[in-house]
Amino acid sequence: WSIEIVGRPANFVDVYSPEDLYPETLWQEAATYFASLSDSSMVLPGGRYSCAQVLVQRGLPFLAGLSLGQVCHIVQLAISQKKILGYLNGTVVPYVRSQSMVKEKHAEFQQPCIGTGRTKGSMVTWEMLRECLQKLLSGPGFGGQPIPLSNMKRLFRSKFHAELSETSLGYAKVSELLQDPRVSDLCDVKLQGHGYVMTPAKPKAKRNLISLADSLCMGDAVSGTPSPEAAQSTCSNLLQKRASFVKPLRM
Repeated sequence: WSIEIVGRPANFVDVYSPEDLYPETLWQEAATYFASLSDSSMVLPGGRYSCAQVLVQRGLPFLAGLSLGQVCHIVQLAISQKKILGYLNGTVVPYVRSQSMVKEKHAEFQQPCIGTGRTKGSMVTWEMLRECLQKLLSGPGFGGQPIPLSNMKRLFRSKFHAELSETSLGYAKVSELLQDPRVSDLCDVKLQGHGYVMTPAKPKAKRNLISLADSLCMGDAVSGTPSPEAAQSTCSNLLQKRASFVKPLRM
C-alpha cells in the first residue's frame, strides 16, 4: 500500500526500482568512501530507510542535493546491483565485509558456506535438486502457487531432510541457482512484491517445421497417394515453374 497526496504529482521515488538513474561519478565516489571507512564507522543500520538517514546526516558530498527517497534508492542499488554495500548480521556494511562476499568466495570453490544454515541433512546435489523441485512444484500443498525463495531452504529441510546450499552448487544466491540451465526448464524465478518467488516454468510453444519444397507443393497436391518417384517429379516441376516467376534484383 502507498499514500498519495491529493493535488500533488505522484513523483515519489520507487526504492525497489532496478533502474539506475545516477551518474557513474556518484558510484565511483561512493565506492571510494565506503572502502575507506574505519571499523567504528563502517557498520550502518540494517534497514534502507535508517541507513539512508545516517548517510544524509554525514553530509557526504556525492549525496548533496538528493532527497531522502533517492538516498534510499541508492542504498538499495548499492546492495542489489553495485556490490558496494552488503549485509552482515542484520547490519549494512561495505561489500568486502559482507556475508555476500563470503558466499561468493565459497561459491567460487563450490563449498557450503559455514554458518549460513543447519547441516543436519545431506547436501543437495544437482540430481536431488531436480527431483525435489519437481515434487515441490507438483505437490498438493502448492498446486502451482508461487513459492517464496526465502522459504526454500526450510522446505528442503522439512520435506526432504536435505540441506540446500547454493554455494556448494556454485552460486551465491538461490535466485541465480534456480535459473541455471540444469533446472530452469522446471521453474521460473520472478520478483513479486518485495521478494523473489518460484513458479512452475511455462511450457515452451512447439514449432512446426516444414520444408520449402513441401510448402511449395502443398497447394498443388494431387488426389490419392502418388509413388515417391511421381511425388519427387511433381515437386521438381513445380519448383522450376515457380522459380520462373522470381525476377532477379538489379542494382
